[in-house]
Amino acid sequence: MSVLREQQLEACQDRLSRCPTKDLFSDLCQDEAAQLFAMSFYAKENRGRKMELSELRALVRARVRKEACFLTPREDDLVKRMLIGGGETPLQDWDEISAAEALISRLWCTLGIVDDETAMLRLSPALTEAVTGAMTEAEYARVRQMIFSFDATLHSLLYLSGFLHAAVPMEHFRRQWTGDEGAVVRLLVARYLRAAFDYTETPQGEIILLHPGLADPEKLLAGLNGMESTQVHLTREMMLGGMNEVLPEERASWAAMRGELCGAVRPELDEGDVLEDLRMMAKQGATLPEMREVLENALCVLPSPRMLACLEQLHTQTVRWLGMAPAVLN
Repeated sequence: MSVLREQQLEACQDRLSRCPTKDLFSDLCQDEAAQLFAMSFYAKENRGRKMELSELRALVRARVRKEACFLTPREDDLVKRMLIGGGETPLQDWDEISAAEALISRLWCTLGIVDDETAMLRLSPALTEAVTGAMTEAEYARVRQMIFSFDATLHSLLYLSGFLHAAVPMEHFRRQWTGDEGAVVRLLVARYLRAAFDYTETPQGEIILLHPGLADPEKLLAGLNGMESTQVHLTREMMLGGMNEVLPEERASWAAMRGELCGAVRPELDEGDVLEDLRMMAKQGATLPEMREVLENALCVLPSPRMLACLEQLHTQTVRWLGMAPAVLN
């Protein structure tokens, strides 16, 4: 999982390095306008159909107040920092890169490289008044509370299953709006999901949300084809465990392995990341020798017999994702 995260951040950083420095509402030449459109959510949503610059500007202005309600938590934080900071804010850690890319894909922001150490995210001045006004309305507070619960539920379900078809939660959220507003909300929820979660798309354009530790989503989804669907009854304990990313039946092995890793991993590594890597491997059917190899590469000491026993316990007691064979058959 740590390797997947690093690869994603590097790919995101590479895309952002090619972003135009002018915003949508500045004086743009045809090539600059085409480049902005190509990297936007509008290009994905229109399946390659080109849009005129005037049409893009009108759509962004028309939706900005509603769209402000449907930002991811990290996007929301960045926008508020820009409003406080006179329209711009430096990116403070690597985790903000993907949120910055989402705001750029909404055609709200541009990114400027100040020096080798600082990237500055800037909100288009043409949108500042509308965004500020939206965030003071009662609708914004209502939707943000809904987003908070929605986000926690989806993270829990992803931990329990490894992936999730987005259609059902999107429809559940959209039902609270009607008519043309409901259609716009469905589009904004889809943007929110793309910005907040790892995902893949089917050839039909359906969004499949993925847990960030899932290494081979195509293999997992292919393995589920033809399987008889089963009704899964989720308990309150399962949902809470999913939100905390450790189920009650996994807690003992998780705590034991965490204790063994304390002070034993290489200085440049984080003990929590190593433990998370091992647990994600177990969830998708990695063998015990494969997990041992990853563990040994992360250590600055030789693994003790107790550490290996804890690894075996972790391998056995970690609940597998859908389509993955359990370690123990009861």
